[in-house]
Amino acid sequence: MKKLFFFCFALLCFNPINAGNIAGNINESNFLEFLSDKNYFSAAFIQTTFKDNKERKIQGEIKANRRGMFKVVYQEPLNEIISSNGYQLYRLDLEIEQLDVTEIDATFSESPIGIFSSNREELEDIFTVKECLNDQEVVTCVLEPKSNESFLKRASIELIEDKLSSLIYIDSFEQEITLNFTLVSWDRISDKVFMLEIPEGIDVVNH
Repeated sequence: MKKLFFFCFALLCFNPINAGNIAGNINESNFLEFLSDKNYFSAAFIQTTFKDNKERKIQGEIKANRRGMFKVVYQEPLNEIISSNGYQLYRLDLEIEQLDVTEIDATFSESPIGIFSSNREELEDIFTVKECLNDQEVVTCVLEPKSNESFLKRASIELIEDKLSSLIYIDSFEQEITLNFTLVSWDRISDKVFMLEIPEGIDVVNH
């Protein structure tokens, strides 16, 4: 894989979260309540990958809902689009003019994008919230997978007020990936946005 997916979260809820004071109310018990109440997510991002003292930066955009639908658009130098209708995964590589189509299996929820496209029950089955640290308007929650075979080894998610500002995770390849988000929105996204337009001349490969 020349690129890895991104994202992950987790756990349970007790008391409702007061939107007026997000930082003061989020903790290990209700972090998932806050996330799962957000049915839609969209943002621009800069993804930075660190491995063996080398750094690579990629810009892109993400849109997702909790019915398993998402679209991730990577800009140069990758120039790829990864999307799903909740059942199939589409990877469009404009550089080699190829579209790969695969079925989504149960393990996909363990990938970082599962944070935004999986429902609460799925997240509870996969992740544990180890801690949430509150510093005035900033909340940082650390999550770990319940399975030793998970793609994600550890993730740290930062919220500023009620906006997700960054995600840092370590994957099974021992890479550290940082995603810094801007233009974050929880507003409703039309299903049409997740449709993939296939340019002429693209080879379609079904796996």
